[in-house]
Amino acid sequence: MKPSYDQKKRKSDLIYGQAKWHFSLELCPVFIIVTALVLAVTHAVAQPVINNPKDNDSAKLPTSATVSVIEYGAKGDGVQNDAIAIQKALDSGASVVTIPQGIYSIDRTLKMGSGVTLKVDPQSVIRLTDRAGNNVSVFLLTNRNPGNGNSNIMVEGGIWDGNNEHNIRGKDGDFYGYTGTAINFINVRNLTLRKFTVRNPDAFSIRVGEVQDFLIEDVVLDHSVIRHNQDGIHIGGFSHRGIIRRIRAIHPNTPNDDMIAINADDDVERVVNLGMRCGPIHDILVEDIQAEGAYNFVRLLSKESLIENITVRRVRGSCRYYAVNMNNWRFPAGSGDIRNILLEQFDISKILMKPDKKSLFHITENVHDLHIYNIRLNDNPDNSPVPTLLLNNQHTNTVQGGDGQQTNETMYVIPKGGIQELWINRYPIKLP
Repeated sequence: MKPSYDQKKRKSDLIYGQAKWHFSLELCPVFIIVTALVLAVTHAVAQPVINNPKDNDSAKLPTSATVSVIEYGAKGDGVQNDAIAIQKALDSGASVVTIPQGIYSIDRTLKMGSGVTLKVDPQSVIRLTDRAGNNVSVFLLTNRNPGNGNSNIMVEGGIWDGNNEHNIRGKDGDFYGYTGTAINFINVRNLTLRKFTVRNPDAFSIRVGEVQDFLIEDVVLDHSVIRHNQDGIHIGGFSHRGIIRRIRAIHPNTPNDDMIAINADDDVERVVNLGMRCGPIHDILVEDIQAEGAYNFVRLLSKESLIENITVRRVRGSCRYYAVNMNNWRFPAGSGDIRNILLEQFDISKILMKPDKKSLFHITENVHDLHIYNIRLNDNPDNSPVPTLLLNNQHTNTVQGGDGQQTNETMYVIPKGGIQELWINRYPIKLP
């Protein structure tokens, strides 16, 4: 298969290419205004598209009006079930729906159509009621039409509480089981999720797939009740042109899996992944993420689908296992198609999980044009027995340090210390 970029036409090295891409993303105010980013989500497997006027975005185009959910009967007293009232506000045709301060109990998924902005008071809690997480279509919030897609959705503010002590995900093999995901958007163009907290999901805090031109920023992960597979931000296949920044976990040892997962290929039949698709992911910027005792900071997973043009920078704190995990998981060692990756400005330490000695940067997938720059390990006695980097992907890899020295290795290990600069399988530089 021909790669998505032509090596013969490449006129500069990775840094130049990354710089051009970063410049376009760093114009964030313009990016946000032009794209009018939007929220959206739902499970395509369990909820096929039907001829319901509310599912048709053209049936009731949003107006310029702003409405409050209180106008539609929501009380926010923590007792009344406010799901129907909030949904009526979202379906009203208003372009902006507000949720004032309060505690809003909901027993079903809130669904957003195209062109709608949901603004929630920062202290408001939207909480899934006990045992409401009982099937694959249930989330706190999603987009209305994952089958045909939505556009221009924005969600800002609030504390979104998955109430995982009373909403347990289904078992693998149950294709109608509750996924345990709190915020879920599938097949959305121009999506913005910002300035809110996700509290105690049973699995993923935010799950997006098939999204294009998206922004996820200023998100707090409040996972006081820990579960396995409890990702922070989980990105699925066919997701392109996104920014994920300023993500912070506020409890020790959370999240209890990947803080940021970029999974082009995955087991989409597992209950946590129901409704997701395998496919390429490209042009994603991840920056300013922080946690103490996270399981992993960042995961990149590919079997055959391309992951390309990914930058991860300014990662701070400590992890129990990996700073960056590119292992092959259930796939054969050496599988994957990962290209043009920049990892830079990590200021991290390892919490040693005895007798574990997993490396901080772990690579068993096939990767090209990987640039690792300015990695600093904090003073921590637990760091000493742990390799900084392990590369063992069943391929002969070209490894080049900042001094220009190059070697071909089937296994490459940095046993300790930070990394000033390292290239792995760097494509030849083509000058004009």
